[in-house]
Amino acid sequence: MKILAINSSFRGDNGYTKFLIDKLFKGAREKGAECENINLANLEINHCIDCQVCQTEKHFLKCIHEDDADMVYNKMRKADIIIFATPIYTFDMSSLLKILLERYYYNCKIGEFNITNSGLVFHHVDSAICSKPFVALITCDNMLVETTHTPIEYFKTYAKFMDAKLVGMLVRKQGTLVGHGNNPKKEQNYPIIYDIYDAYYEAGKELATKGFINKSTENRANRLLFKIPFYLKYLMRFEPFRKEAARRHAMMIETAIHR
Repeated sequence: MKILAINSSFRGDNGYTKFLIDKLFKGAREKGAECENINLANLEINHCIDCQVCQTEKHFLKCIHEDDADMVYNKMRKADIIIFATPIYTFDMSSLLKILLERYYYNCKIGEFNITNSGLVFHHVDSAICSKPFVALITCDNMLVETTHTPIEYFKTYAKFMDAKLVGMLVRKQGTLVGHGNNPKKEQNYPIIYDIYDAYYEAGKELATKGFINKSTENRANRLLFKIPFYLKYLMRFEPFRKEAARRHAMMIETAIHR
């Protein structure tokens, strides 16, 4: 089993995203998987400019850019499972990952159309790249559902159009409160994080042995450090409650930063 993580955090090895990838890899390697991480921040991958040259006869399925995209795609071809790992930037995936996904274009025969397994009409894709089973790993500091809504829906849609099996959806929120994996003192304030990290370790083992993450393990990994009361959204309609909530949130983050 070969597992390839594509880390699109601009912090590369120093970010929380890579910290969680390592948790997955620890479990996967224990079960004999071959694991590799790619930091997109260290590579040169240019934007697709929709020049259409890759669809012409003389340059068919070849990009005009000479960069690291081919190297990444070749590693994806050899992998059994791909982990698309991204922090949230302005309510969406990292631009580094989006650029890589947009560059799929030069590997596809745009004039050739097919019906996907889910019944959607879509142009040809290179299934060796686009249709691999994948895990979406999403990290952020906010705890609200809306924060991660866009990339979650993107990856679900990606799975349908690419005929790629989504074998795990890991959404790790509230990273600031536990020091993004770099501050044991902060972790001690939220002991639940240790079981969450153990769930990542178990998820890695399941990927290596089963090819997917069990829903029970996924649910353990995705738990919040603390839950939002059900009535809070109703209260947030009123100005005094909004101001007080904002004040308390700022205090909580400030306390977490200086602990």
